[in-house]
Amino acid sequence: MKLQNILKNSLCSESTYDKLVDLDKNSILIDIIPQIEDMKKVGECKYHVVNAYEHSLNALKELEETINKDSFFSSHLSEKIESYLNVVLEDGITKFQLLKLGVFLHDIGKPASKTIDDTGRAHFRGHEIVGEEIAINLGESLGFNVNTIKLLAKYVRYHMILLGLYKKNDMSKDNLFEIFKTLDDDIIGVLLLGYCDIVSTRKLLNPNEDSGVIKSYMEYVLTNYLYRYKRQ
Repeated sequence: MKLQNILKNSLCSESTYDKLVDLDKNSILIDIIPQIEDMKKVGECKYHVVNAYEHSLNALKELEETINKDSFFSSHLSEKIESYLNVVLEDGITKFQLLKLGVFLHDIGKPASKTIDDTGRAHFRGHEIVGEEIAINLGESLGFNVNTIKLLAKYVRYHMILLGLYKKNDMSKDNLFEIFKTLDDDIIGVLLLGYCDIVSTRKLLNPNEDSGVIKSYMEYVLTNYLYRYKRQ
């Protein structure tokens, strides 16, 4: 369990990003998560200028920086988000620490789901479903309990929800409430993951782009969950 404990300790670090980079440089991370080797070979496409591994690290860094920002979230959300992230799952592992792992793993299914169309363009359809299974297996190898594994899998499986809402612009009550019914309080973690996924991608495509629009979508959904859905 030595390697597994190294990863768990990294999740508890103030900068998990730095810890994972160091583990990779020392050829330790690949022994814990073998899929990172393939993640370094795929991912570049119309929407990503870096491979899946680099993107996942960028998203993780975005998460840690976002949570450490003062007054980042609107006042009516900040306390509830903090309370969610501080929930202890097991052995001192909080939802925030597990979410950091979920962010790093969110595109781990891309290598196995990669296809190339007739124009030579790469696609990764269904990578979230493939990634969910990988997350479950990794959670088991880390010795997480059943509920922790289910939550890790949930983060990976549903990480594209915010992107879907943004693209389709369907913020109807029926659509949102159906999502809330599936995710319950974990909509908070899933949307944070989705926000960091989108923003870390867009920053490389357009460094001067304002991420406020994505934040507004995230906060609108969270407001509806916390102040409409949970109160009905």
